[in-house]
Amino acid sequence: MTGKPRVRANGFTLVEMLVALVLFAVIAGGAIGLLRFSVDAEIGGRKVTERIADQRRFIAVWTADLAQAAARPVRDENGAAHPAMEQGANGALIDLTRSGWDNLTGEARSSLQRVSWRVDGDRLVRVGLPFTDGATPPEPSPMLRIAGTPRLRFRAPEGNWLDRWESERATDLPTAVELLVPQDDGTTLRVVALVGANYQ
Repeated sequence: MTGKPRVRANGFTLVEMLVALVLFAVIAGGAIGLLRFSVDAEIGGRKVTERIADQRRFIAVWTADLAQAAARPVRDENGAAHPAMEQGANGALIDLTRSGWDNLTGEARSSLQRVSWRVDGDRLVRVGLPFTDGATPPEPSPMLRIAGTPRLRFRAPEGNWLDRWESERATDLPTAVELLVPQDDGTTLRVVALVGANYQ
């Protein structure tokens, strides 16, 4: 008489299941770590790219303002006279008159513009007045994030560098301006711009 055939159980033992779960957890942890690293690298790269783009835009506008500086004094909205380039007036970093202001809409205005660069909290801002004389300042345009107070130096026509620009005549301009701007990453952005390419 033959007995019932023995049925063999299929499946995994508890130890095999635990080993498989541990291996899965290790692989999943590595994959999550790699994904997080990739995301962090992408975010970091985007921030660096945005910072470089902001710096390039700022440098383009700053150097254009200084390169087109005009030896033209102005009067403010109260009628007070100001030189063509002035440092520290009314809390401004620098004020200057520039030429080459495009008039695409044909407005009744000059091609000269009074420009004021100021520190507003953690940003360097630019204020472009609609008229050279007697204009009320409009809202400033944010230009660059900063991590401290910018510093200026001025190259006099004689060739020496000055920490302050105090011209004898209202039409005097320096030959170059050095700007040092502290950045969030601990570095300092240094920009040296020639002043008034057509100025003699």
